[in-house]
Amino acid sequence: MQIAVRDEPFELLPERCLFWPSQRMLVVADCHFGKAETFQQHGLWLPAAPLRQDLAVLSTLIKRLSVERILFLGDLVHASAGVTNKIVEEFAAWLTEYSGHVDVILGNHDKGLSKRWPADWSVVKLRRHVRIGKFFFQHQPPNKPRSGSTFYWSGHVHPVMSLIMGPERMRLPAFFISPNQGLLPAFSRLAGGFEISPSRRDRVFVIGGRGVYEININAGALVHPS
Repeated sequence: MQIAVRDEPFELLPERCLFWPSQRMLVVADCHFGKAETFQQHGLWLPAAPLRQDLAVLSTLIKRLSVERILFLGDLVHASAGVTNKIVEEFAAWLTEYSGHVDVILGNHDKGLSKRWPADWSVVKLRRHVRIGKFFFQHQPPNKPRSGSTFYWSGHVHPVMSLIMGPERMRLPAFFISPNQGLLPAFSRLAGGFEISPSRRDRVFVIGGRGVYEININAGALVHPS
């Protein structure tokens, strides 16, 4: 689904990513690679989410959208303990296949790994934030985004919204767009989510199956399927 933010078109993708067409840039938040491996090392069972499958999704988007730059919006990994040799090797192999620019904004889960970043991932540029024109990208959303021309894109929150449809209640990942900031859903399907409470000034787009749907805040109904 395409929306306009500060008169600039962006695409909200059902793959839980944001695409900025004019920059040919794909923005991905909260991958949490190695989360299952981290839990397993502590004796807790969590079904493994093969990194290869996640990277295949990104590769498909890169080809389909002619992506020239990828910006990971923090929490690329879940914990340094979960970054196994296999994960290092698979992500390194994926990096060699992609010829564009790769930037990683460091999130709170990335801090341990940032001190011993894998040599095989050296092509990645580590950043605290990225500004492109009127858009500011950072991992955690600002507490009080300043009014004005700057618009903030963030991750960290893992926004979700619950919809009641008859006897069923669905909890769906969501893009949350307010006047001065936008929150991306977590790319990881193991990341869980935080229930958002939008106001009438906000827009919420939930992901259901292969579509992105805007929520009518007042009616609590789905509108505008992509």
